[in-house]
Amino acid sequence: MPIHKKIIYYGSLVLLSIGLAGISSNLLGQSNRGTPPGHVTKNGVDLDIRSHGRVMADEVAQNGNTVPADPAGPVPFVLLEPQIQLRGDNIQTNDPSLDNIQIFPGFRPFVDFTQSETSIAASGQNIVATYNSSANQPIIPNPVGPGLIFIHRFLSAFSTSRDGGRTWTSGFFPPVSGSIFTFGDPVVATDRLGNFFFSNLGADAEGKATIQVNKSTDGGNTWSDAVVVQQDDGSDKDWMAVGPDPFQHSQDNVYVTWTSFQTSGAQLRLGRSADGGATWTTKIVFAPSADPDPTHPQNSLQNTNPFVDPITGRLYIPFLHFSNADQDFFQILISDDAGETFSFATFNVPGAPDPTLLPLVQPGELTDCRSGGFRLAIHSGPNAGGRFGLRSFVHSSRTSTQPAFAARNGILYLAWAQSTSPSFGDPNGNSNVMFIRSDDGGATWTSPVQVNPGVPADIQHVFPSLTIDTDPQDVHVAYYTQHADGTVDVDMANSHDRGNSFPADRTVRVSSVPSALAPTNIKLTSTTSTNYDRLIVACYNLGEYLGVTSANGSVYTFWGDGRNPVTEPVNALDPLSGQTHPQQDVFFQKVKAQ
Repeated sequence: MPIHKKIIYYGSLVLLSIGLAGISSNLLGQSNRGTPPGHVTKNGVDLDIRSHGRVMADEVAQNGNTVPADPAGPVPFVLLEPQIQLRGDNIQTNDPSLDNIQIFPGFRPFVDFTQSETSIAASGQNIVATYNSSANQPIIPNPVGPGLIFIHRFLSAFSTSRDGGRTWTSGFFPPVSGSIFTFGDPVVATDRLGNFFFSNLGADAEGKATIQVNKSTDGGNTWSDAVVVQQDDGSDKDWMAVGPDPFQHSQDNVYVTWTSFQTSGAQLRLGRSADGGATWTTKIVFAPSADPDPTHPQNSLQNTNPFVDPITGRLYIPFLHFSNADQDFFQILISDDAGETFSFATFNVPGAPDPTLLPLVQPGELTDCRSGGFRLAIHSGPNAGGRFGLRSFVHSSRTSTQPAFAARNGILYLAWAQSTSPSFGDPNGNSNVMFIRSDDGGATWTSPVQVNPGVPADIQHVFPSLTIDTDPQDVHVAYYTQHADGTVDVDMANSHDRGNSFPADRTVRVSSVPSALAPTNIKLTSTTSTNYDRLIVACYNLGEYLGVTSANGSVYTFWGDGRNPVTEPVNALDPLSGQTHPQQDVFFQKVKAQ
């Protein structure tokens, strides 16, 4: 175990805390030396870049399905299922009856009320919406020893509509045969025959971490057991794409990409199936090395977003490549032979270390999430005081920078969120969504345009997701907007000139009500904190992306927000005892945006 990393066992989670050896007292001058897998040094700060699913997989590797004890404090066992009232015109897709509160003697309550991190796909009237969910994760007293155990931990959930989004049914994806774990990072896609495919993080029957895929042949009503793409103990942040083989256009290939955190650095890995997800071939596509210049790309990458051009079958893999300084970079790998060989798109940005690099400064303030690590985040409420001069906020939602991408017939569309400040993690920085297009397959690009309207009261714009219509003029970008009062909405910007402009009068407010951030970073000690939903890591609120897709002449948007409340049980061990606060549900909206 690296000397500057220590594991803190608190409740059901194995929580990561960064010790004094991990960063200097003034947060400056540290190199990548000793940075553990899943972390990157940014201006001397040991930044945790693991997804929630990766953190859960690490927890299971340490604890299995056991729940370590809390400090003693007897309370009676109670199982509550509060009724959640839908507000506004959006359609809540998750089943609220699955949310539950579990209380055991000697433990803080388990308030299992988080649904977020969304992906959506459609085929005809069949729509599948996928998300992370902490609901319905039953815990029981350990029958063979002290403490508690999970019966199962299924974080990967779905809702299916067979009538174009009017009504929904919910469920949880089957794990690998013999396993009791799925870890989320949900992504759903569909082929031309109407089959749905779902990729996520999980574990096999022996508890070893996997990249895995489920398939539905009946419109998302039922799902196969997960098939292992690859067993990979360092796996994180999978993404999926389905599209025609470049040589046999009648055949659809299924591709899954992910980050594999290794001691030598992060690797970009690819899985490909040519038989509808039954069998897979895998390979390492890109494994960058460290660079002595901290402003250059390092051996750390994350957030791949593969896409298959539906006309040509060309495979694109955009991803985020980290430096150790303020600016990070996007790169795009391109394959014309179904992933056998790759080349890079070129951006040719003046001053960039390499022509294949698109520089950006990630959005969000660098905050102390204590048990959730040092994270970029949006937040609301007062500063609760963090370590090493950083600020810390009870109401926090960590940010993640993923390229939003689409392509058709050699025209490429790319959107992303970036800070208005040149300094990484600047507390005074806001953020906007930017867009560029390439008309020649990634050789040259248009100048960046701002997607979101410039509204002074809107301070942050994060987690963009992009879709294009069959009409090549139409480009749609959905994203979260945080207002100056701390509340959050979902907006969608629409272009009818291939992304040359996104007029303010064509921007649609998708969420029918603004919502507040939940209390996700409640301080317990100087180094530890808890999410109100203790099955979820600290500072995890909105998730790490939202979903948007075009189908049937409409745009389908799917996201998580905190419009619905939950009231905590009165409990001496609960730091929120008796309080009512936001919790996360997931919502769908069909938008006519042509």
